[in-house]
Amino acid sequence: MEDASASANWLQELLGLMGYTASVNTSLMEASPSQVASNSQNYWLEISTEGLQEQQIQRLIGQDGAVIDSLQYLANTLLNSHLPSDSNQSESHRQNHNFYTVELNGYRSKHLASLHELAEQAVQQVRETQTEFALKHLSSADRRYIHQLLESFPDIETHSQGKEPNRHLIVKLVQS
Repeated sequence: MEDASASANWLQELLGLMGYTASVNTSLMEASPSQVASNSQNYWLEISTEGLQEQQIQRLIGQDGAVIDSLQYLANTLLNSHLPSDSNQSESHRQNHNFYTVELNGYRSKHLASLHELAEQAVQQVRETQTEFALKHLSSADRRYIHQLLESFPDIETHSQGKEPNRHLIVKLVQS
């Protein structure tokens, strides 16, 4: 749990630099099938609301989750900075990549529940229409989450298409 402690300390220090006094609790979440194969961990970094005013909580979440998403992006980038940035990195280095989810006041849990619902609606539409469906305006973390969710559907496949900031997720039936 050395990574968990370091990640909580890092986020707590960053919040302090931003002018917020808040503690961070860390827990280890269940890994996806691809993470189990690669020894990656999924850490949940929960910012305590104790001592934060409602206005401060809203600022830390930001409009449409922009601030909390940025904190999560920074966590994933900086806390995995020990890895080479080369896309041809060795398998052993990829195995050490951890995933960090930043939570505050239930925002992330509600957001993930809405993504789960969106994924289920996409699967239903693809099955009914027999055509692919594009999910637009998702962050890379949201696209990864839906990819992982839909891995359990044997008749469905997903891939990302396009370039940022217009990258989107395609959901379609597996071609037989």
